[in-house]
Amino acid sequence: MTIILTPTQQRAVYYSPLSFLRGHEQSLATSFLEDLDKAINNGVVERIGQDVKIWVRYLEWDSQYFSCPTYRFEFSNWDSDAIGPATSVAEKLIELKAELLRRHGNYYLFTEIPSEDVVVLQALGLSGFRLIETRLTHYIDELESFEEQSSLPVRVARKDDAENLRDVAICSRNDFDRFHADPFFSDLVADDYLAEYTEQCILGLTDTVLVPDVDQLLPNAFICGTLNIDAPNEMHIGRLVLVAVAEPRRGWYRHLNSALLIWMKNNGMSYCVNRTQSTNRAVIHVCEQLGYRYGRSTHLLATYQK
Repeated sequence: MTIILTPTQQRAVYYSPLSFLRGHEQSLATSFLEDLDKAINNGVVERIGQDVKIWVRYLEWDSQYFSCPTYRFEFSNWDSDAIGPATSVAEKLIELKAELLRRHGNYYLFTEIPSEDVVVLQALGLSGFRLIETRLTHYIDELESFEEQSSLPVRVARKDDAENLRDVAICSRNDFDRFHADPFFSDLVADDYLAEYTEQCILGLTDTVLVPDVDQLLPNAFICGTLNIDAPNEMHIGRLVLVAVAEPRRGWYRHLNSALLIWMKNNGMSYCVNRTQSTNRAVIHVCEQLGYRYGRSTHLLATYQK
């Protein structure tokens, strides 16, 4: 039976990080919209407007870490008979920027928009946002039948690896990632953030961090993965969270990615998703060789007042 989605539900599907899952569109839309309602009830998301509405989330941890009130524009919606919705959404965003300036004196406001939502992308341009990064999501399914494509051994990272892996995150940074491409963040702040995020992964932010185990040298490369991200219908989906490879381990991205897929398979995952910048041709090429397929594309945009 064919399920007909409303225009709001169809747009909500595009905003789901798993929008590439065919046959699950209604579950994805329902989950996304219900999560927004829960966040409003919990006081972490504001819904602003009537005929044209925008949803905005306050990010407490980010605000404290970067010493600047930080918000994420989550979603927007408008009545079906709205004329010129791009202009109307832009007006709401301009009003929001003025309100954040009034509240705080300074702010950082960003968003991640699926490529399909052309209306909102146009609204962001009209309201003074600028493009920071374009991301591609690839996925691999049927992990049950995935065969290891690397025989090089790996191990789980230890706490005493943290100093080396922090350095690896910094020295192998991608100048096109969100933090290094955004002029709001200095290179020092962006580097420190990546290093801190890496250490938190080792301490348990992700379910595993794998490193090379072929010699007695420092790891100089790592990959982080998480099991059972939110997914419809009890599907088992893992996510490659972060990876970095320093020069002494050149060529290890393929080995680490393959090892992570085996780890996911052994932990009952059927899918693994992986996001990277659209400019990261080398990573995309390796993913295609391992069997990943294109899933979706999104654009990160930001505006701020220092």
